[in-house]
Amino acid sequence: MKSRTASPPLIQTKVPLLTLLVAKDNGRFMARCPELDLVTEMDRQEETIQAMIEMIREYAEDYTRRIKEFATSPNRAHHRPYVDRIAACENEWAVRELIEVRFGRVHV
Repeated sequence: MKSRTASPPLIQTKVPLLTLLVAKDNGRFMARCPELDLVTEMDRQEETIQAMIEMIREYAEDYTRRIKEFATSPNRAHHRPYVDRIAACENEWAVRELIEVRFGRVHV
């Protein structure tokens, strides 16, 4: 019998659409999504990331509901392409695939 070597599984990723910057400061974790101007802070790292993902989904829903107002707002109009892609996501996993998480430090 021939020995068969299995090839390692192939993991494919999409090009990230959004950036999530996570940093620890004074014992708490802060996350910022610069593309959508969103910020949150929590006690634990994963809690912070999860809160930001929920915030991104809620922001996209709100933007879609109030599209006439947001699409003409000087500080929100540029969010439209991001919101359209987020709104097309069927579930949280699809939203997570759009995000690149980067870890760093807070500099004041």
